[in-house]
Amino acid sequence: RGALKFVARTQDAYIYENAGALPRVMFVRDWEHANFEHIIEGGRWPEFDPTATVLLDGEPEIAGTSAEVSDIPESSSVIIKHYENTIVEIEVEAASEGFVLLNDVWHPWWTAEVDGKPATIHRANVMFRAVRVSAGKHRVRFEFTPFSGAIAELGERLSGGGN
Repeated sequence: RGALKFVARTQDAYIYENAGALPRVMFVRDWEHANFEHIIEGGRWPEFDPTATVLLDGEPEIAGTSAEVSDIPESSSVIIKHYENTIVEIEVEAASEGFVLLNDVWHPWWTAEVDGKPATIHRANVMFRAVRVSAGKHRVRFEFTPFSGAIAELGERLSGGGN
């Protein structure tokens, strides 16, 4: 009781707002390694600040070159510019190298680009998506690619690389 704010009642449901929920997209500077299988199996999360740190199940690659100092804002900001089922476009102004964390469900058939170049999507916080960016202004694009994703997965399984 009291954790959620009552917003409205429809004929079929009650609608509440969770004011403590994290935003759909965030910029976080730091990362920590976490074993997602252990978290899922044991139900115990490590202590971390989800507004400043992202949990990853592996080590991220090093991001590209840093932007000019004059292009770097004092604080970081992220804005969803376009959002639909299969495409999400985000603008970020990062004060430092870090991660654009999209609190949408991770799936291996999503692809990403940063400034038009392919980027690695990291499975983040067990079930979300993150892309590493360098300091400066960037455009991040996520696209769900089920056909090419299924073909790649099938090829991996046929070659003995999958389970």
